[in-house]
Amino acid sequence: MNKVLLEDFGILMCEYPELFDSLRNKTVLVTGATGLLTTYLCKCILSCAKKYNIRLYMQCRSREKAEKIYKDYLGGAYAEILTFDLINGDLPDIKFDYIIHAASMASTKFFVETPVDVILPNVVGTYRLLELAKKTGTDKFLFFSSNSIYGEGGTDKEVLSENDYGIVDPLGDRASYIESKRLAEQMCRAFNKQHGVNTDIIRITHTYGPTFDIEHDMRILPRVIKNLLSEKEMVMYKDPSASAQYTYIADMIAAVLFVLVKGVPGEVYNAGADELVKIDDAVSWMINASGKTNPTVKQIDIDENYSFSKGKGVNDKKVSNEKLKALGWRQLYTPKDGFERMVRCYLEDNKISAGGGI
Repeated sequence: MNKVLLEDFGILMCEYPELFDSLRNKTVLVTGATGLLTTYLCKCILSCAKKYNIRLYMQCRSREKAEKIYKDYLGGAYAEILTFDLINGDLPDIKFDYIIHAASMASTKFFVETPVDVILPNVVGTYRLLELAKKTGTDKFLFFSSNSIYGEGGTDKEVLSENDYGIVDPLGDRASYIESKRLAEQMCRAFNKQHGVNTDIIRITHTYGPTFDIEHDMRILPRVIKNLLSEKEMVMYKDPSASAQYTYIADMIAAVLFVLVKGVPGEVYNAGADELVKIDDAVSWMINASGKTNPTVKQIDIDENYSFSKGKGVNDKKVSNEKLKALGWRQLYTPKDGFERMVRCYLEDNKISAGGGI
């Protein structure tokens, strides 16, 4: 197991022992279990599953991919991979104490090319899982939403709370993601009000960490990592003003567990770091952590494909994390620390895969 990940997990368990104790003897379902956040979440839970007697079911589309990711944890009594189809397949007849619905396609590429495939897990998948939760008496259903639902503009506030909203073009390129997340949020609230299902919603900001799929994820951070590992040229837009509420993945997983365990049923919680981070700063921290003196990064002028530009339906404002903090959450990692840890983790894995040992 990667040393950085093990250290992260140890810090979380030391800082928040009550959260992990609340998972004791629980049966947990995580959908979309091979994503950035869920891979880290599942590995964190599995690292202490024996101690707390946690049974973790990980739903995904590709068993082969999941078996590769979780090879160190399979074969025992605590982990099982499920490949049921959220849209058309039969859901397992299992009572899950906790359902964490994170299956979603979150890349602009999919929003533009396969918008139907983006909508279905958020809408149909959420409905089917909520029906399962209602039928079996699930203790808590947690839905992964996004700060994208705030849209763009529409308010003069510099910091957005959970009841603030911006403008969303319902026919825009990103609308398949944003509007389906919004409808799924309402579905969670409706099941809570009409059927008494204990639902919570967590609105996740930009998250980074050592579980990016750097071979397929074309967002800026995984592309920088791939560049640092391979030294192949990458193209990056020039925008010194670009910033995002980047949150290190360990802090985000702590937020997920706080909302799952302590969130008030029917409520929604923003989850994000305390400050915005300039993308240029993030890239500089990553380059410095890698030890590269001359990374092959080519900068180009902004064009219509730039996802952070105005008019693209992107929320570029900070969202408030005060409601989350009221549950007991706090930010453990500074941005510089987080970006350096992420790069160190990839460098260690790259060294191991190259046969260099650790």
